[in-house]
Amino acid sequence: MGQKISGVYYQEINWETDDSEFWSFSADIHSVDMSVIFRLENGKLIQILWDSEFYSYGVGFAVIDKLDEEKEGFKILNVSKSENWKKLIGEKISGIGVLWDISSGITIEYKDNQVINCKNAVIKLPQTWELTFGKNKVWIATFEITEDESDNYYWADHLTILFSNEAQKKYKLSENVSSKHYIA
Repeated sequence: MGQKISGVYYQEINWETDDSEFWSFSADIHSVDMSVIFRLENGKLIQILWDSEFYSYGVGFAVIDKLDEEKEGFKILNVSKSENWKKLIGEKISGIGVLWDISSGITIEYKDNQVINCKNAVIKLPQTWELTFGKNKVWIATFEITEDESDNYYWADHLTILFSNEAQKKYKLSENVSSKHYIA
C-alpha cells in the first residue's frame, strides 16, 4: 500500500481474436478471463487472479517476476490507456480490502476411490478485492455477469472489474459479503 500504479494488464485466454477491447462489458465494468496485473511504481508486478488457495476457488494475488507474454494459450493486454485505468495511473493505492463470502455444502473425503467421510461444511472464501485510490474505488471479483443478467455467477472462474460504486451496488458485492477485512 502507498505504492502508485504505473501500468495495468489483463491476462486473457488467447481466443485467436484481435486485441480489441472484447473484455469491455460497459463503461463501468470489464470482464476478464484470467487475471489483472498491476505494475507498481517501484517496478514490482502484482497479479490478482482466480486461484485455489482455499478449499474452493476464490480471488487471490501473487507477486510475479515478469509479464509472461510467451505463455502458450494466453495473451497479455496492456490496458493502461483505457479510460477506466488511465485516470488511476500514477495514483497512490490508499486502501486494500478483501470481501469474504460464505459457502455451505458437503465435503467428501476419499481414500482409494472410496468415500470415507462425508459432512456438511461452511467455507469462507475471498470473493472480491476492493482497491481504493483516494476517492476512487475499484472492485475485482470472482463474478461473471450473464448476458441477460438473470442468473449471474459468483465464485466464477472469471474476474469482473467494477469501476463505479453504482455498479458495485447493482451487483451487491459489498451487500452480500459475510465479512470485510482491510489489509491496510
